Order: sequence, then C-alpha cells, then structure tokens
Amino acid sequence: MEIIKKNNNVIITYIINNKINIFFGKIKKIKKITFQIIKKNQEIIIKKIFFVKNPNFISFKKQ
Repeated sequence: MEIIKKNNNVIITYIINNKINIFFGKIKKIKKITFQIIKKNQEIIIKKIFFVKNPNFISFKKQ
C-alpha cells in the first residue's frame, strides 16, 4: 500500500449518476474526513473536494 501525501499526483475514478468519472490532479489539502484535489487546465484551476469514506469511489491511485 502506497502512502499518499500532499502534492502527489493522483488518479481517482468514481461514480456519479450511473456514469464512471476519471479525475487527474494534485492533492492540495488532506484532512481527517476530506481531501482537496486541484487540476490546472489552460490557466483554469479546477478544485474538487472528496470525502474519504465515499461509497462511490472505485479506485484511488498514485500516478
């Protein structure tokens, strides 16, 4: 098992509305219940906040 730390690049796959979504990004904040991932795309910053115990997670991998 790999330890995931701040500023690591990660790949997350999860389910929303019966569709599988894939999100690439860099971990910015890690708290007890949540973690925040940031992705820069052509000068636009996309922030997503995920819950650790989310039942919709499929995989969480280090790049």
